[in-house]
Amino acid sequence: MKTLLFNSHDIVLLVVCYICFLFATTTLFKRHKSDSTHLWLAFFLLSQAGISAYVLALYGESFHTWSVTNIPWVFEILELTFWLEGPLLVLYTRSAIYQQLQLKKTDLLLLLPLLIYVVILIIVKIKFEADQEIDFLLFLRSENIQYYEHLRNIIRIGFSFWAFMIIQDYQNKISVAYSNLESVNYTWLKRLVVGFIVLRVWAEFYLLLFTVTSLSFGHLKADFIDFNLMGILANYGQLILISSLLFFALSDPRNIHRVNKEIFENIVTTSKKITYSPEQIMRVCNHMEKQRPYLNNQLKIDDLAQQVSLSPKLLSNLINREFNVNFFEYINNYRLKEVCSYLIDPAMSDQSIIDLAFLAGYNSKSSFNRLFKMETNKTPSQYRKDGFITPY
Repeated sequence: MKTLLFNSHDIVLLVVCYICFLFATTTLFKRHKSDSTHLWLAFFLLSQAGISAYVLALYGESFHTWSVTNIPWVFEILELTFWLEGPLLVLYTRSAIYQQLQLKKTDLLLLLPLLIYVVILIIVKIKFEADQEIDFLLFLRSENIQYYEHLRNIIRIGFSFWAFMIIQDYQNKISVAYSNLESVNYTWLKRLVVGFIVLRVWAEFYLLLFTVTSLSFGHLKADFIDFNLMGILANYGQLILISSLLFFALSDPRNIHRVNKEIFENIVTTSKKITYSPEQIMRVCNHMEKQRPYLNNQLKIDDLAQQVSLSPKLLSNLINREFNVNFFEYINNYRLKEVCSYLIDPAMSDQSIIDLAFLAGYNSKSSFNRLFKMETNKTPSQYRKDGFITPY
């Protein structure tokens, strides 16, 4: 029988390859205007498809034999996906939370994994004098290959932490630019990045364990540690993470509410006081009272700045110094006054509290209840019962 068969664990890798490749190609051929988020997501998914295909070709019993015989060059190509994964995760993370992907000189570090891999390839070509298609296979079968894999794992972990720190820094500062935080805090992305960190640390852990036991016990390591099982568990974890990423990333409609990164960083890095006039203060106050922009539940500081003809940096400085609050607190103070007026308005007594909250500019029941109780020491229902008794 010459038909290539797969066991159940191989099927998991095939599924990861299939869904990553399917959604990546679909995303690449689908137009998304000037938004780069889906582009970087597609490239990241392709890297995950390549990694799963590589693991299948290297460790899948039947598929390995077929790959070595028919396409030995594929190992050299697919190995590259391990090195590209980290930079692609960082780029996708940035594009998911900011309107524009702006690169700095420090971002040249994103090219470091590619540079390392090119250097390694050159060394392999020089050291292993064999047919060009199998020299990389000889390298993978060399005695000390695990030290190369340690380097690769550390690079992957490092870039995963970089992506995590991007999200962490963003979450610590979003109150200066957004009036509603729950819809833009990207907790789901942070959890997924943590998941990738856990998987990469797990891979390094059992590789380190393999290295230590090899040096200490030689071949006896196989008698009391099942390294195959540890690798299989990582494959199943990869399937769960990729499925979660696709669910959240492709169903998240909030990218249209992202703030411009340059504006965001200009606001949060302002160290000196900016001069503004009493007329500008009155302009902002009059606009808030008459136009009530806070009723827009997706209001951002650059939106309000444009409406009052001020720079976002100046507006942020004005709000901080004149009202001793950040942008989030400033806007939600107006929303609180608005919803309080609704709650005691007889003409609105037939409307539910949550409908009134949404009407006032809130976009989450849980955040509204929490903020209302924090400011008034009452629940919205208790506040309303001062004059009305209606169902929540």
